[in-house]
Amino acid sequence: MALRRRAEEFCKRTGKKLVAQLPEEALGWDDRETDLWFHTDGDFHPREALADGWAFTPAHDGKKGRISVICVTTSDRDRFHELLLWNFQCQQFEDKELVVVETYIHEPSSFLAGKAAWMGNMKLISLPRSPEEDISIGVKRNVACHVASGEHIAHFDDDDIYAPNYLTTMSARFDQIDEPKVIKLQAWHVGNAETGTFGYADPARHGRRKHMSRNAPELQLGLYGFGFTLFYLRSVALEMPFPDEDLGEDFDWCMKLIKTYDNRAVFLIPEEDGLVIHVEHGDNLQDSAPFMLRELPISEIKNLHVSKSPGFTAFLKHAEATLKSESLPPHLAGAITASENMSKVDQSAE
Repeated sequence: MALRRRAEEFCKRTGKKLVAQLPEEALGWDDRETDLWFHTDGDFHPREALADGWAFTPAHDGKKGRISVICVTTSDRDRFHELLLWNFQCQQFEDKELVVVETYIHEPSSFLAGKAAWMGNMKLISLPRSPEEDISIGVKRNVACHVASGEHIAHFDDDDIYAPNYLTTMSARFDQIDEPKVIKLQAWHVGNAETGTFGYADPARHGRRKHMSRNAPELQLGLYGFGFTLFYLRSVALEMPFPDEDLGEDFDWCMKLIKTYDNRAVFLIPEEDGLVIHVEHGDNLQDSAPFMLRELPISEIKNLHVSKSPGFTAFLKHAEATLKSESLPPHLAGAITASENMSKVDQSAE
């Protein structure tokens, strides 16, 4: 009866009509764990080791000093998965692990499965879904945080480029703040894969130029959305999980933290040294354009920290080829763009 009541309460709270039946051992689970079961239709068991060597890590027992890099993706984003591995493996921070949560319709990513099979510091959770019924980004983040073993969590988006000193720098900045919970970059560099151009987005400075209040909804979205640089204590995400949302789950989570604690709950870090390039390719859920401060020449981009990332060389060649094609007749421009697509550039960068 207790298990049925928990299912009924979940349905009432979320509006769902049917959920997967809880196993008997769920009597010992907390509400967060039963939510993970219900949201994934029972495909994710919160207390079950999904691979050899895995161990369930209680909420507040993350290994001190370890950073768990989490990434949520889908199997049809496989064109970005090699970049994700490059970003992780080039990180200079020593005690790190990669946790990837992917969903798939037909079959999981063979590339990610192959890497997880031999990498001792990578965990892969592949969850089957039917068409039009994917698990939300927020729920995937909650699954990743649950599986993670580190004291800290760092978000990596599979399509962005992170400098080798990214984790080291974010960890050091986190330690400099009194009683921190969450930090994120206040500004970021942008690379447009469609035009081959680069820029610098800074919502705070953009807002001041437009004489906007810092509390203006548009400015708040720029400051606290764009979760690809979130860095926080794992315990915070377990106490306050991400909402079941695909768009704005990072923004709503930050707003809830600020409301629950205070404005210092999410500390914004100034950034001009180029720790990350946010890649825009036409399929992004959020657009940096409203917060763009200025465009940058390729010569300036080459001097950023992110230029030392292995993924940067591939993207730079793609950008240069795209710019070159703009001055050519359409049929030749299309031929160059096609020949310089990311997969072939990746091969030439190896």
